[in-house]
Amino acid sequence: MNQLVSELEKILSAVPRKMETVTDFEDKPLPSKWSKKEILGHLCDSGNVNHQRFVDIIASTDVVTLKGYNQDFFVEIHDYQHSFSVEDIIHLWISVNKQITALLVNVSEEKWKLDCRVDAQTVQTLEWLVKDYIDHMNHHLAQILAGC
Repeated sequence: MNQLVSELEKILSAVPRKMETVTDFEDKPLPSKWSKKEILGHLCDSGNVNHQRFVDIIASTDVVTLKGYNQDFFVEIHDYQHSFSVEDIIHLWISVNKQITALLVNVSEEKWKLDCRVDAQTVQTLEWLVKDYIDHMNHHLAQILAGC
């Protein structure tokens, strides 16, 4: 099994318990900044977008060009701050990442080396993209868990 899959499984095992200690999920540092609840919602959006990217890369016979997405719009349109409980967003985040893990555990060694185009000039591998996804997740989880 790829070490990135193991890393993702460790995150899914440890982080939900740590989130139980967060008491300021809904506090917004500034009106224009995301709350921890919205950051977690953003991680759900990121998980959904990246899951589709991973599937597209694995299924393609050509180099896939990845499409960006408007992160602020996604958080706004889903209204994580008001439309969901913290518990619902945590469960969604866990489910999305379990789905990603289930996909990645079945990826053959050669498929980890498949290329994707992340912008007009840059070509990276699926493995790089998954590592970038996990690094991005860890960055935001550190924001959520700060002070815990």
